[in-house]
Amino acid sequence: MKLLFYSCCVLFSCISCKQEAASTEPLVAKRASWKGFGCDLVTDQEVAQLFHFDPDSAILNARSLPDQVFCLRTWQKNDWKERESNNEKAGANYLNPSNRLVVQLFDYSSEVHANQQMQMLRRDRRTTYEEDITDLGEDALWSSSTVTLLVKKGQMVVNIAVEHTDVPHENLAKAKEVAALVLKKL
Repeated sequence: MKLLFYSCCVLFSCISCKQEAASTEPLVAKRASWKGFGCDLVTDQEVAQLFHFDPDSAILNARSLPDQVFCLRTWQKNDWKERESNNEKAGANYLNPSNRLVVQLFDYSSEVHANQQMQMLRRDRRTTYEEDITDLGEDALWSSSTVTLLVKKGQMVVNIAVEHTDVPHENLAKAKEVAALVLKKL
């Protein structure tokens, strides 16, 4: 009888664990400090999924900076050969053959300082950061001229630069997707 009772307990706990695992979101890496782990904020696999490309055929490169929370990723556009051919023609408009994603995290050590930084950018660099983004993080600004999204969460400000489309403002949608992914990890 005891054996039957223990078997039922083990079976029930296994079923319970499977149901809990199925009902929750995938585990997301959280760190006390991201210094030196900038490329973990958005992994190669996540970049490939967000931007819909095969990292092997598009030649995905990632570069980080030591003791900082910084990651630069580049990969080829689908039509990179045509773009390079175009760029060799006299008088042709330059078309970038590569995509670029930069993710950088700044820790301002307090929410007050992070708020002050965002307000200073809004006040002193309004011509650069021309658009307030209201549906992301605690505060967010977009710059079409630098294709950069800044998003504040607590004492952190995430800087995301995306060059994916040739029209600068169209990069905002992908920058928001990247930011949403990063915010889950902070």
